[in-house]
Amino acid sequence: MSELMGEDFLFGVQIVFWTMLVLLIHCYLLFPVTLPFVSELFKRKKSCDASDGELPTVSILISAYNEEAVIERKIQNILEIDYPKEKLEVLIGDDGSADRTAEIVARYADQGITLVKAPKNAGKAAMLNRLNGIAKNDILLLCDANTMFFPNVVRKLVRAFQDEKIGCACGHLILSDKSGSVLGRGESSYWDLESEIKKFEGVLDRLIGGNGALYAIRRKLYTELPVKKSVMDDFFIATKVLQKGYYCTFVSSAIGTEQTSKESTGEYRRKVRIGRANFNFLFSYLPLLNPFRPLTAYLFFSHKILRWFSAHIFILLFISNVLLLTSGLVYQIFFGAFVLGLLVAIFKIVPSGYYFLLMNFAMLKGFFMAFGREKSGGWAREARSDDEA
Repeated sequence: MSELMGEDFLFGVQIVFWTMLVLLIHCYLLFPVTLPFVSELFKRKKSCDASDGELPTVSILISAYNEEAVIERKIQNILEIDYPKEKLEVLIGDDGSADRTAEIVARYADQGITLVKAPKNAGKAAMLNRLNGIAKNDILLLCDANTMFFPNVVRKLVRAFQDEKIGCACGHLILSDKSGSVLGRGESSYWDLESEIKKFEGVLDRLIGGNGALYAIRRKLYTELPVKKSVMDDFFIATKVLQKGYYCTFVSSAIGTEQTSKESTGEYRRKVRIGRANFNFLFSYLPLLNPFRPLTAYLFFSHKILRWFSAHIFILLFISNVLLLTSGLVYQIFFGAFVLGLLVAIFKIVPSGYYFLLMNFAMLKGFFMAFGREKSGGWAREARSDDEA
């Protein structure tokens, strides 16, 4: 009897091992490799010629906190945008900065830059809600203070909205690394892959989550951001656009540039906050798994759910692998490869491996933090490699 139970237990462990392995292979290999073919097979037919039509009015919204190092350069960058000035509104919210951010923004009041000053640091979500309440134009373009635009970025983005079913358009962020750190190189490599995935999701007009550095939505589709818990505004807003029956697309020619994080500890803290914010509102995103919208469900599961739970899957894979070490050579070889890969990542031999490990550990920490109480409001700015510019 005990021998039979032992066999049943090992069989169950084998199921766990191979299931976890298949999920990881799908997430990090099969999904990105097959996505170009999926996008070609199921690409959405546009409802109109996106090159026609009158240019819409646009409100640029920037929530800034302690950005004196980059905010003037950002304003100069906005002033160089190739778009009719009478159709462009620029709102910069100073979220209780302790530096000269508000003072610098105020200098440009006579050049069409509007300062919206909060009395205290309440958080990015609260500021974006406030800016949305003030904005007057049809399209909201949300971006970060340290993201620099190509002059034609607004024209490129708004073309997508000629299609009445497009509710959100995300631009192409190019990360460059001036820090020369292992983390910076890893982050840059990771983002290149992420941009490719976004490009093909954009072909399907089912982009799963925007990019807070550069994305635009129809103002009528803006969903009030929750402020009691941390939230990823770009993912939350874009997800709600999809849930309202509109499409999200990716505009690869609408380009913004940004520098990688300056310090690995700062990037790690940022990833923990992202992880916590994702898990804070996980249940509000689950309608994207609706089986009656199979393509959206497939993309959300493959691109986000499996990514968010990768650390959990790796832990289950490792535990099941240890329990199966005496069950065959294949499990012993896999265990050796697993440990070798872990050491390569830990000792930063492969930058992308180190970044991958850090990202998953941060996501796991964020998962557990999501169960705890959180002080609402406020946000911490992390140093970037362009701060001295």
